[in-house]
Amino acid sequence: MRQASRSRWAPPAVLVIVLTAVASVLHAGRLGVSLVGGALLPVGDLGEVWSEYLAAWHGVAGGASGGAPPALAVLGVLGAPLAPLGGPAAAVALLLLADIPLAALSAYAATRRLRAGRWVRAAVAAAYGLLPPATVAAAQGRVDVVVVHVLLPLLLAGIGAALGWTEVRARWLSASALCALGVATVAAFSPLSCVLLLVVASFVFVASPGRDRPRARAGAFAVVALLPPALLLPWLPVLVEHPGLVVRGVNGTAADAPALGELVTLDPGGPGGTPVGVVVVIAALLAVVSRPSRRLWPAAGLVAVGAFGVAVTSFVETSEFPGGPASPAFVGVPLLFVGAGLLLALLLSWSTPERQGGRTPRERVVTAAALGGVLALAVGAVLGGRGGPLENRPVAPLAPLADDLAATGRGVLELANPGESTAAARLTAGRPPRFGDDAMPSTEWMGARLRDWHRHLLTGTPDAVADAVTSAAAAGVSYVVLPPGEDGRELRDAAGHLVEPAPATSDGRTVLRLTAEAGTATLISAEQARRSVTGQAPDAELLTAPASAAVAAAPPEIGVRVSEGPEGRLLLVAAAHEPGWRATVDGVGFPIVRAWGGQVAVAVPPESAEVRVRFDDRRHDVLLLGQLAAVLFTVLTAVPSLRRPR
Repeated sequence: MRQASRSRWAPPAVLVIVLTAVASVLHAGRLGVSLVGGALLPVGDLGEVWSEYLAAWHGVAGGASGGAPPALAVLGVLGAPLAPLGGPAAAVALLLLADIPLAALSAYAATRRLRAGRWVRAAVAAAYGLLPPATVAAAQGRVDVVVVHVLLPLLLAGIGAALGWTEVRARWLSASALCALGVATVAAFSPLSCVLLLVVASFVFVASPGRDRPRARAGAFAVVALLPPALLLPWLPVLVEHPGLVVRGVNGTAADAPALGELVTLDPGGPGGTPVGVVVVIAALLAVVSRPSRRLWPAAGLVAVGAFGVAVTSFVETSEFPGGPASPAFVGVPLLFVGAGLLLALLLSWSTPERQGGRTPRERVVTAAALGGVLALAVGAVLGGRGGPLENRPVAPLAPLADDLAATGRGVLELANPGESTAAARLTAGRPPRFGDDAMPSTEWMGARLRDWHRHLLTGTPDAVADAVTSAAAAGVSYVVLPPGEDGRELRDAAGHLVEPAPATSDGRTVLRLTAEAGTATLISAEQARRSVTGQAPDAELLTAPASAAVAAAPPEIGVRVSEGPEGRLLLVAAAHEPGWRATVDGVGFPIVRAWGGQVAVAVPPESAEVRVRFDDRRHDVLLLGQLAAVLFTVLTAVPSLRRPR
């Protein structure tokens, strides 16, 4: 009977019950599967997520080529069994709402080989689950930090086991493949976490006390270091071309860099933060000072790696789109490494083997102190996290416009108040913005164009407003969503007949519709074509019939039969020019013309002809096949490590 009672109240069960209650209080007003707000954009359904990931061209920021973030594929896999509940959106909601108990269970399982009592491990695991970088990130909708928070303890333990910190397993290949799969999973959301984990792996490989089976250790290190890039293969060219993505991940940058005082208390800054993380810092320092030991070097190395990551994210500023306003990245991921290192030092410093006769007096004191610290972290998480911007919205903000966008393929331009967001203007074609868009950067020319539209539409002169409206219409924009609090009266007065009111968003923002007869592909007159190649702004009068005619086609593949007409016409495509665009006229290759400095266009002959414009995605298909091969190899190789040895 006593044994059954002890198993019923085992530490994992207590962790789940208590921390689930804390998470429920923290997210009391957010319980649901339609989370949005803060850094989190609405998540598409299962089909939308997979189609976006497999596509080589994306209607984001005027057109972004290359691979989409592999985070979409991860959500597609996780969302498949949750399809009746909402698919990927339900998976994101589960991660954000259940982050605290999931991370605590991960930390408890990862420390099972340490010589420490179960309840001491449980207290430290609970403290890890309540670390401020993660609770703040969850309240702000930062899925990348939450994914790292849940998997980090298991990955650190796996790296140590695979590279021989304790012993080299007989199944070193399968163990290292499973570890590489986990590293690639967190890298799909936060490439910076992959860099930091590889630094940790290098430290473990060089400083490992175990020197047996050197070939197995070297092979395991090669698998852990080389396999994750192969698993992210379609996204690698994007990361090389836009290295800022390595730092900021899929959820974008932060509005402001945290102060030094906030970093010391493990507060990443922004809404939802509290200084309660100082409890972890003080406890770790007291433990190290009172019981210094050589065993603490791994914890010190982990803290150093995290501090390096904090320095990089704090001082290296990046922008949401090329040419946009620069801002520091969110420091949540490297602060998790720091917090994990501090808690590891605390656990190693006070670890003792569990005795059959019960806990020792010292262990009881340590457990009581740890419970007090956990209680402080829980209170701080609830008080701070409830004020975060994340909320449950069953109706997406741009739902009133979604049907028309899908039917026409045209774009919606969202404007933000200056200084309130690093993404001053967000442009998507054929759909409202979705999760993953911030990790699909467009060209520098389009970034500068978005910045100019944002400035002119909100604070420009009447002439500048008219030019911005016609320029946006020529680029396929159908709707302009104004920042919160803007009624659009000044913009309507300046633009005149070029705009008209449209249904407001579900969150109350004003929407204006552009009246120009332009689409995702538009046949424009010779006079408008001359303006486009000489750098002049589009003429509003020439964006109406019969001077222009919208074509019922949308990028990345457009085919149209043009009739006879005057020489000098252009088929204008609502896409920024990038390498890979190809055009044919009656099956013969034709050069791409850059309209207004960077928009795709094709010269149309005076006689009737078949004009086709498409984006060549052969390289992307090869990279997808390479990634599929890497995934199959990794999964099949990692299967033996999932079996419990006899």
